Amino acid sequence: MKTTVLPIQRYGTAQKLLLIFFILMILSIESAYGQPYKADLPSGSLGLRLNATQGGGNSPYILFDARNADSGASSVFLQRQEGNSLVFRRYNNTNPLSDQRLLMKMVNNGNIGVLTNSPQERFHVNGNVRSDREFIARGKNGQANFHSRFGSDGVNHRIELRTGNTPYIDFSNNVANTADADFDARIILENENVLGIRGARLAIGDVNAPIGFPLAVDGRVLATGMKIQTVDNWPDYVFEADYQLRPLSEVEAFIKTNKHLPEIPSAEQIAAQNGFDVAAINKALLEKVEELTLYTIAQEKQLAIQQERLTALAAKVDQLISKK
Repeated sequence: MKTTVLPIQRYGTAQKLLLIFFILMILSIESAYGQPYKADLPSGSLGLRLNATQGGGNSPYILFDARNADSGASSVFLQRQEGNSLVFRRYNNTNPLSDQRLLMKMVNNGNIGVLTNSPQERFHVNGNVRSDREFIARGKNGQANFHSRFGSDGVNHRIELRTGNTPYIDFSNNVANTADADFDARIILENENVLGIRGARLAIGDVNAPIGFPLAVDGRVLATGMKIQTVDNWPDYVFEADYQLRPLSEVEAFIKTNKHLPEIPSAEQIAAQNGFDVAAINKALLEKVEELTLYTIAQEKQLAIQQERLTALAAKVDQLISKK
């Protein structure tokens, strides 16, 4: 056996001890002529066994034996290389290559799997994952913001979390052949701490939000104020000179026939529509208030004319009485 002496003077004490340890290990393995190397440690410590092969067909492995024995071992861990993959296994048998349970595997492309034999990503876990600290992921392809994805097989149903100047959460029902920016619904924190919802209708409680209604609430809504931002054709047209005000007799006939005011929905219409539009009904009611104002003004003018006539008639009556 040929032994090589290395110039170890240039190494530090710790490096020298480590180098000597590996040299002694190599020499011990060489002296065993390829047979398994076994290191028996003090009682209560782990037993260590290095095996180049077993039965001529299995890959090399390192055995950590908690019982410090070769037979009757239990609760032990096995690390071995098979097919260019590094595997961690647990077994409960005297034969370290039987009754095994896969713990972790690193395949030749660098993917690492926990409790899975075929890791599909750089880190693939078959089970729950727990972190007692913050979970941080960098954006891919040079993206500046952090992002994390949760979902199925990349075809349907994905949740994506991103940070940056405007952090957001994306929900996707169909993510096949789509870009990272595509989403079906997004919750986003915008400037001035405004939390916005994009691409989806919001339903609160046991209710669906129909198409055309971004918000549906099952229950009462409490607010200190409400503003309807845009209402088309506000009823100022009632006060235009060319507005055709219905005669009160016509309004009376309509009420007798239909049991509601003109241009105001009936109870049957409200029921058929499952409610009413607040902006539309307020606009219609304002139109009626303005029409009522015109009726009142007209009646006041009529009363003023009649009062003048009554005053004139009273004066004539007084003159006739005084001549008698």
